Amino acid sequence: MKTKSIIFSGLLLASLGAATTSCEDMLSVDDELHTTNLAPQDTVYQIMGIINRMQSLVDRTLVLGELRADLVDLDPTVAKTSLQDVMNNDITTENEYNQISDYYAVVNACNVYLSYVDSDFVSHNQKHFEKEIQAVKVFRAWTYLELAKTYGKVPFVLDPVLVSSDADDIVASTTNRADMNEICTYFINDLLPYASKIIETPNFGTINEYYTSSKFFIPVRLMLGELYLWRGSFTQNQSDFVEACRYYHDYVCFTNQEVTTGTSSSTWDRRFRNVNEGYAIDNDAIAFIPLDTCAYDGTWSEIYGFFNSQFENSYYVPVIPSKRVRELSQEQIYCGYFEELGNRDTLYSIDKVEWEDSLEMGDLRLVSVYDRSQVSDQYTDRFAKDRQHIMKYASSTSNVGPDSKIREFNLYRKNIIWLHFAEALNRAGFPETAFAILKYGISDDTMSKYVSTAERAALYQVGTYFLGNLGSWPSNKFVDRHSSNAAQPNVAVTMQGIHSRGCGDSYYNKYYVLPHDSAIWAKADSLAVVYDSLNARYRSELGTREMREIPEDSVELYDGIVQTRYIPNIQGYKYYVYVFESDSDSIAFAQLIQDESLTYSALNTERNAAYTASVPQYQAALEQMILDEEALEGMFEGLRFYDLMRYAMYHNDPDYIANQVARRKGAGQYDTRADALKGGKWYLPLP
Repeated sequence: MKTKSIIFSGLLLASLGAATTSCEDMLSVDDELHTTNLAPQDTVYQIMGIINRMQSLVDRTLVLGELRADLVDLDPTVAKTSLQDVMNNDITTENEYNQISDYYAVVNACNVYLSYVDSDFVSHNQKHFEKEIQAVKVFRAWTYLELAKTYGKVPFVLDPVLVSSDADDIVASTTNRADMNEICTYFINDLLPYASKIIETPNFGTINEYYTSSKFFIPVRLMLGELYLWRGSFTQNQSDFVEACRYYHDYVCFTNQEVTTGTSSSTWDRRFRNVNEGYAIDNDAIAFIPLDTCAYDGTWSEIYGFFNSQFENSYYVPVIPSKRVRELSQEQIYCGYFEELGNRDTLYSIDKVEWEDSLEMGDLRLVSVYDRSQVSDQYTDRFAKDRQHIMKYASSTSNVGPDSKIREFNLYRKNIIWLHFAEALNRAGFPETAFAILKYGISDDTMSKYVSTAERAALYQVGTYFLGNLGSWPSNKFVDRHSSNAAQPNVAVTMQGIHSRGCGDSYYNKYYVLPHDSAIWAKADSLAVVYDSLNARYRSELGTREMREIPEDSVELYDGIVQTRYIPNIQGYKYYVYVFESDSDSIAFAQLIQDESLTYSALNTERNAAYTASVPQYQAALEQMILDEEALEGMFEGLRFYDLMRYAMYHNDPDYIANQVARRKGAGQYDTRADALKGGKWYLPLP
C-alpha cells in the first residue's frame, strides 16, 4: 500500500462530497436545510456523510475487539483467511480489517466540517450550529480514541487534508504522532466547554420505522467519561478516574434524561425448570451507527453472517462462542429469591445437580443470546445441520432470510456504561459504590444502606456540574425494588444490580459479596454484636411503654426532666411522653439509650477504620468482578479485547491480555495463538 493511502484514500471525496450516503431512508429528514459555505451547501447532509463514513468502521470494530480476545473462537473450515489471521494475531497491512484510511476518512470529514462551518451563525438568539459542532467534535474524539486503541500511536491531524501531497507530508513526519494520553488530553480539552452547557444532541427527526436520528450521536458527557477512563488506565492517574466519575454521573443523572439500568433479566422459575429469557439489549442503546440492510445498497455489515446461520453462509457459522465464555458463565452462582403465600425462599443454582444443558449453569445471559438448533437430514451436505444464532444480532435485523443484515451497530449501551462507571468508581477509591452498581443498583436507599459513611463523605466532596456531588441520586428516578418509595404510586422501579441481568436476585446472593477480612473487622464485628443486643433491648422496652398525650403548650415542662421520668416523642404532630413506673426505671431506660448511642458511635468509628483498611482488598476483588461482568454483559459486541487492554494498562502488565486469551479453549488448555500478544504487542501495524 502506498504511504499516502493511510490518510488520503477516500479523503478527497470526504471534502468534496460528504453529503452523499447510500441509504435513501437516512436522507429523508424533516429538518429545514441551512446553507453555509460548506460544499455541499447543507450541514445536515454533511453530518450524515460523516455517519456514512463511520459505517465502514463497524465490522472492524467488532472483529478486532472480539476475535483477538477470549470469548469467541473460529471454525477454521468456514472462516475466511482474514478472520483467521485476526484470531491468530497475524494481521498484516493488507488485511481487510486493518484499513486505517477508513478511520482517517471520518477524521477528515469532521475536520472539513469544523473548518468551514459558520460557527458564529446566530438564529433565534442562539448559535445555530452549536449542537452539530459538538456532535462532530464528539465523532472525531471517538474515532481518534478508536485509533489509539487499535494502533497505539498514530498521525494526529486536526486540519482538513485536501490534496495528496499534504497526506504524504503528514504520514512521513514522525513528530505529529499521538498516543493514548495525548489523544485523550486533547479531546478532553476540546469537549470540556460543552460539558457544563445544556446542549442536546442533534435530532433531524425520525429517519424511518427503526431510527430516531438522535441515537446517531454520542452524548458529550458520556464521551468525556470514556476519555478520562482510558487516560486514567493509560497513565494510572487516580484523578482521571475521579473526573470520569463526574462525567458518567452527570450523564446518567441529567435532568429529564436520566439513564437507568432498567429491570430486564433472564431468570429461572421457582422449580429451576424453565428459563424465562427476559434479558434483552433492545432499547438499551445510547448511540449506534445506522447501517444499510440490503447487500446491494452501499455500506452494509457482515456481522450477521459471522454469528448467525443463514442461506448466504450455507448455515455454517464462522464465529462461535468459546469454551472460556461457557466456563465464565458457569462459574457464576445464580440466586433465586421467591415469595409465595407469605413464604420466602432463597435458592441457588449450585444446589441443582442435574442440568439439561451446561449453558443453563450459572449466569443466564449466555443461554439467552446463544440459540442453537438442528435440522433434519433432508438437506444435502452443502448445508449445515447444526444452526446457531446470536440473538444480539439476529434480533436487530430488519429482515430474516437469505440476505439478512443488521440495521445498526451499538457504540454504547446503558448497562455497559454503568459498568464503565463502576470501573471508574473503583479505581477512584469508591469501591463500595462500584459494588452497589453490580449487586443492588444505585439509589438513595442503596447508598445509605450499603455504602459506608466514610465513602459517602468522600463522594459528597466530589462536586459535579449539575447535581452538586457524586452522592446525588434523584429518588424518584433511581429506584430499586427495595427503595423506600418503590411502592409509591406513579414511582417505577428503574434500577437493579447489573449482575441480576443474568444471575437472579443478586441483592440476596450471599456468595456475591466483597471480601471480609476477619482480622481487619474484628473490633467492628464485636461492637456490632453489642449494638444489636442493645438496640433489640431498646426496641423491646420501648414497645411496652405507656404513651400519654400532652398539650403542645406543656412540652417545655418535660424538657428538663427527660432523664428522670419522661421521654418526649412526637407522633403525627401530637406530643407524647413515655410514662415510667419509677425514677429508677426512667434512669435505667435513659442509661440504655446512652449506652446504645455510645456503642453506635464507637461502631461507626471502627467500621470506618476497617473500611479504610479494606479498600485495597475491595478494589482488587472488584477489578476482577467488574471485568467478568463486562464480559457477561458485553459478550460478542467487540468490547472484550479493549476491556482487557484497560486492565492491562492500569496494572502495567504487558502479558495480561495474552494470559487471558490463552484460556480461550478452556481450563487446562493453552491457546498458542495468544503468544503473539505477549510483551504488550497489542497494536496493529501501520501501513
